[in-house]
Parts: sequence; C-alpha cells; structure tokens
Amino acid sequence: MRHGMLLALASTLAFPAHAASIKPGPSATDYMFQCGATFIIKAHTLKSEAKPTKAQQQQAVQYTEKFNGLAAKAEASFVKFNRTAKDARNYMQQHVDEMNVIFAQDPATARRFLRLCDARFPD
Repeated sequence: MRHGMLLALASTLAFPAHAASIKPGPSATDYMFQCGATFIIKAHTLKSEAKPTKAQQQQAVQYTEKFNGLAAKAEASFVKFNRTAKDARNYMQQHVDEMNVIFAQDPATARRFLRLCDARFPD
C-alpha cells in the first residue's frame, strides 16, 4: 500500500505534462486586461487631441473596438473560472487606472506596451 502511494506521488512529480494539463486561473489572462487597458487609454488619448485628424479619429475607433473585444474575452475568462462579469469590469478598470498613471509618468512605456499589444492582438 505504501509503495503504491509513493509510486503515485512520484509519477505526479515526474511528469510535468500533468501539471501543464491543469487549467490556469484568471491571472493567466492578465495580458488581455493589460492590453485592453492600453487600447482604451490610447483611444481616449487620440480622442482628446485638440483637433483630432480623421486618421486619429479612425484609429481611436479601432482601438476602442480592440478594447471592447478584449474586455469581452477577459470577462468570459473570469466567468469561466467562477468569477463575475462585474469582477472582470472592476479588474479592467483597475488596470486602466494603474496603467494610466504609469503611462503619464513614462510615455516610452506606453509606446512599448502599445507595440506589444498591437502585435499580440492585431485585429
């Protein structure tokens, strides 16, 4: 009996593929929240230009659409892990607030995040 328990424990530890099959929690979707926050901040920045050009207005619409898509995916991910849609919206708002402060202090970080997020979520 003891040998069987040790064998079961050893096989669990020896096969990392088993660990890979365990589904991650909502923290695995953080990139959706970070990029969603980045997209909506960029959209608001473009809209708040003194006289936004037509291209800037179109780009603001595109970033708003990207945000909406990611927000929906992030919400679905939260719900899948027994969290509420309201929790997801609050978590997104937290990301927007925190990243807005970071981006205001360091515009280069905002540009890097935007490039990274555009590459990760081209549509």
